[in-house]
Formats: sequence, structure tokens, C-alpha cells
Amino acid sequence: MFIRCGCLLLLAPLTTAVRRGHSHTPFDQDPFVFDPKGRLLQLDYADAAAAKGAPCVGVCANNIAVLAAVNDKIADVDARHAMTFAGVRADGYALVDFVRVHAARERLRLPDEAPATRALALALADECHTVCIGGGRRAYGCRCLLAGLNPDGEACLWSVGPGGDARHHKSGVAAVGAGAAAVVEALRSFAPTDAEAAIEAAAAAVLDAADDGQVASVVALSLNARGQACLRWGADLGPEDLQSDAWRIACREALAPSSNEDLVVY
Repeated sequence: MFIRCGCLLLLAPLTTAVRRGHSHTPFDQDPFVFDPKGRLLQLDYADAAAAKGAPCVGVCANNIAVLAAVNDKIADVDARHAMTFAGVRADGYALVDFVRVHAARERLRLPDEAPATRALALALADECHTVCIGGGRRAYGCRCLLAGLNPDGEACLWSVGPGGDARHHKSGVAAVGAGAAAVVEALRSFAPTDAEAAIEAAAAAVLDAADDGQVASVVALSLNARGQACLRWGADLGPEDLQSDAWRIACREALAPSSNEDLVVY
């Protein structure tokens, strides 16, 4: 009888929490403990937060990298890389700062060579994974897209999740946030031939998945004629702007190959 009463007393708080709409279990409280099904519930919650974020799209074509997102969430890492994210905004900007610092360290370590996109993506993945296995911190509630140009001029696109899972999107198309799977499926057969086509496809995909009245912030990266300096163009585009030629002219002028000596390499 005593054992039965003790079990009831232990189950009472859990039953009360479930009735109140909470599903907290001992596995919810500790982000480093697996539940009986082999899941990290805190990591699942972080993935859910990222999946509810505003959509972000990345497109790469030849030596052109394009990121598009709503709510002006695209940040420059350095002259050759840009980053965006879906999920908790504060977590996303904390990771942006982390990648910026790592890129600066790489430039100090190898001053004659620009940081590779793969190195930055793996450093970002290590940071996300570290907080999931110890240190008393919770997982970052966002999923990131990192686009950039390697030292050889190749455009690369990487995504990094809350658990530290890094993926190189060799297809040249990636999306995070709400409706990401539908966006990738819509762009799967798309093969952009120039910067304008890539920008239009990325912006249109973001606007289709976004709420009415929102605009798409777009950043495009390319190399100059000598393959040394990075050219950058950015703008906010709405549905009506995509029908205009004004942004195409501005993009063409900003990303036009140039051999000027005053362009910055990094």
C-alpha cells in the first residue's frame, strides 16, 4: 500500500502538468539526456523553433551566390560570405557574430588566402554541437544558411542546424524556415544562368512562402574579372519590384566584371 501511494504521489505533478497543457518530463529539463526513444527533446524543440521562422532561400550558380529572406535577416560575414537564418532572431545574430570572429581569425592566420566557405560552415557546426553536449547552455533555436565564394571563385551554399548538422548543398538550392521543403521542391529543376535569374528565383520563392505585404531582402555575391575581389549587391524586392527592370539594371551595374585595383580582396 505504501509503495502504491508513493507512486501516485510521484505521478501527481506530471498528471497536473499534462492537464494544464504542458508535456514536461525529466527529459525536457536537461538538454543533454536522451529520452527512452533516443531523442534529445530540447534539440527537437530547437528544430521546431527553426521550422517556424520566416523562410530563407539560398541559390548558387557558377560563381554567383544569392541569399534571400524576409524581415531583413541577411548579414555580411566578410566580403566573400553572407549568412541568414530562420528561428530565434537573437540566437541567429549570436551565431552571425561567432562566424564573423572566426572569419577574422582565419584571415589573420592565413593573410594571403580568403577563408573557405567549408571552414566557416564547419566552425559554425562545431559551435552548435558544443552547446548540445555540455556547458550548461541550451541549443540555438535557429537553422542557418551560409553562402559564399571560395578562394578559387566557386560559389558554395551550406546549411547548419541546431544540433550541429552541416550540409553542403551541391545542387545549388537550399531553404530553411517555414515551407522550406516546398521551396526546395519548386526550385529543384531550376538552373540559373546568371545573377539576375538567380536573384529573381530566390526572391520569388521567398515571397511565395511569406505573408502578404512582406518584401524579400536579397544579397548577391560575385567575383570581379580578375577573380580576386568580391562584388556585392543587395536590395529589398516586393512582388511589384520583380516586374520592373530597375533592379535588374542596378544589379547588372553592381556585379559587372571590373579590373579596378581599388577593390577589396576580402
